[in-house]
Amino acid sequence: MYLPRNRSFAARLWAVFFVNGAVLSSWAPRIPEVKDLLDLSDSELGVALFGVAAGSVPALLLTARILDHARSGPVCVVTALVFSASLPLIGVVDGLWQLTGVLMLLGAASGVLDIAMNTAGIAYQQHTGHRVLSRLHGGYSLGVLAGALGGVAATHVGATTTEHFVAVAVLLVALTVVGAPMLWSRPRSPAEREAGGTQVLARKRRLRLPLTIAVVAVSGLFIEGLVTDWSALLITRDLGAPASLGAAALALFSVAMFISRSAGDAVLDRFAERTVLTTVAVVVVCLVVLGSVVAQPLVMAVTIGLVGLVLGPVFPVAISRASRSAPGRAAAMTARVSAVGYIAYLGGPPVIGFVADVVGLPITFAAAVALGCLGIALARRDPG
Repeated sequence: MYLPRNRSFAARLWAVFFVNGAVLSSWAPRIPEVKDLLDLSDSELGVALFGVAAGSVPALLLTARILDHARSGPVCVVTALVFSASLPLIGVVDGLWQLTGVLMLLGAASGVLDIAMNTAGIAYQQHTGHRVLSRLHGGYSLGVLAGALGGVAATHVGATTTEHFVAVAVLLVALTVVGAPMLWSRPRSPAEREAGGTQVLARKRRLRLPLTIAVVAVSGLFIEGLVTDWSALLITRDLGAPASLGAAALALFSVAMFISRSAGDAVLDRFAERTVLTTVAVVVVCLVVLGSVVAQPLVMAVTIGLVGLVLGPVFPVAISRASRSAPGRAAAMTARVSAVGYIAYLGGPPVIGFVADVVGLPITFAAAVALGCLGIALARRDPG
């Protein structure tokens, strides 16, 4: 085992996670502009945005079969290149269905890349015996932040969507190419060889994702999606803060998630996963209840940042547990836990909107976070 080379591989894989986070977050700040340029109604924009989920969820489930026959490193390289290079297509669409088709392509690429990079991370952990998944997901969080800030900057300087997306694509393709030789040439890990050798047996016996793992994944990403989609509105509309504070709270949350995930492996090496999940559940619910009771914009903004600072390791723990529950089928189990988590991430916040119309956003927000924390606490035991 050559640790310097292993660390270099981990750094290249971290860059792939960064690319995955940066692509769609670069598009998010330009959504209003594209909506106006294409003269889309709110419902038409909703149809287009659903294209991301329509492309990603099937891809998440199909990628496990691809990885039965292919190494995860080359799949990461090819998909990251396609994902990055497809972003400028948004700038040249001229209607609803073209935009929906491009977003489906981006969603499918994101889904394939999500499973391939997590499978590569799991294989690295199994090969070296060192935790790395949380740190890798920190790269994803930093990519999300970089893409969003880049979008804000491009809008500020008056760059067109095409100019902005071409610049982003060039940078992300270059970043992928730098790490491509090592990712491409790394031999198949023992875990990946075992997965390929047991694919027929695995298909005969249906793989099941343990309920406790699914609950941890759903709960963690549900809270993350809730904060991402609703906290700015809560701070600005319901607590009467300026829009700048709502935007600052989201930026603070992204930075905190990056820090939390980057430090998550060290925390999990020192403390048991069960202890970490219990602590996350208790701290997050206490923070949000306190912020809701005080009901001051600045206090809630700080609360959002502190939630991000402790929430980061939850989803990486779910992926690690899924891989341990079926060691020979890490890709398939990663696909399942990612699919259920992603559905919760996308589907949870809209449900919150319907409930908030009835009882108000502040109560709904606090109750939903408490529900997610309850799920984390109850499912903290490792079934593997």
